[in-house]
Order: sequence, then structure tokens, then C-alpha cells
Amino acid sequence: MQYQKGDIRSNILKTARIEFLDKGYKDASMRTMAKNANVGLSNIYNYFKNKDEIFCEVMRPLTSSMDKMLNDHNDKHFISLDVFTSEVYLREMIDAFVGLIKTFKEELKLLLFLSHGSSLANFVNEYTDRHTTLGLEYIRLMKEKYPKINGNISVFFIHTMSSWWITIIGEIVTHDLLDQEIETFVAEYIEFGTAGWKRIMKA
Repeated sequence: MQYQKGDIRSNILKTARIEFLDKGYKDASMRTMAKNANVGLSNIYNYFKNKDEIFCEVMRPLTSSMDKMLNDHNDKHFISLDVFTSEVYLREMIDAFVGLIKTFKEELKLLLFLSHGSSLANFVNEYTDRHTTLGLEYIRLMKEKYPKINGNISVFFIHTMSSWWITIIGEIVTHDLLDQEIETFVAEYIEFGTAGWKRIMKA
């Protein structure tokens, strides 16, 4: 039976995902990936330059979803004081957070704790920096729309809150929580954070 190139590439990625999840980036074997995908080791290089490129492709659904969450952060929909009081906004934030974790729990473990040696090894720091930049912009946009709120919030505070967000995800995915326990915790975390931001911004 002859396979199409797209099918071979997809099959390599499926077997690579299993290998990465099982062993982490550093110890994952391209030879094992090739064997389990039923292709020659040299044939993998017809589809991917190296192990790192395979890893990035395996992680792309997760990293793209996290990028989307960042990009949505400052959407005009959320530049509103209603984010501090509306159950609708609260539900949207909970669903987005829980959805990311439920969909990518294993990939998140891999990205956050077992990606050393790959080009994604510094993802946490880079994501935190981007999150911080967007946080500063969010404060500016809110202050522009609502001049009476407090926009004088330290960069280090926003940076720490951004770092905390990633740390929270790491805590969730490394504990054996039921789906309902995850949702309960995320709701608690977001309500706690929302109340804190409302107070510090004097909204």
C-alpha cells in the first residue's frame, strides 16, 4: 500500500508525539519515531530538518492556542469595567483557561518541564515577557477608556502576575485532578485575581 506524503508526515508526527510525551525532548529518539512510523530513519529528513523541528510541530497546536489567548487578552471586548463584575466575562475566562488545560494537559507537562534542549526550552520566560508587555498595554488601554482608575501599577508586579499564571498551569497539570476539581480551582483563581485587580486598579 502506497502512502501519500501528507499521510507519512502526519504519521511521523503522531509517533513523535508519543515518543516525546514518554521520554521528553532530550531523550526522545528519532530512530524510535521512524521505526514506529514505519519509515526509514533517513526518510524522516525528507519531511523534517531535525528533531527540534518535529518537536515544534508536535507542540504547535498548544503554542498556537496559547498565542491566541495572548492575542485575545487585549481585545476591545475585554477593555471594560464589566470584567470585574460580569458573570459572563468570568465564565468566558474560566472556559478558556479550563479548555486549554483539558485539551493539552500532557503537552503542557512536556512544554513546561521536559522541553530542555529544544528551541522551546525558554518558552516560559519568553511567554511571561510577552504576557507582561500585553498586561502593561491592557492597563494603558483601560486607563485611556476610564481615566479615573489607577494605572500606576509597577512593571514588576505585572511581570510577577504573568509568571504566576504559567506557574499555576504547571501546578494543575502535575497534580492528578479530576476535571471538576480543575474547573473549581480555576474559578477560584480567576475570582481571586479579578477581585485583586479590581482593588489595585481602584475600578
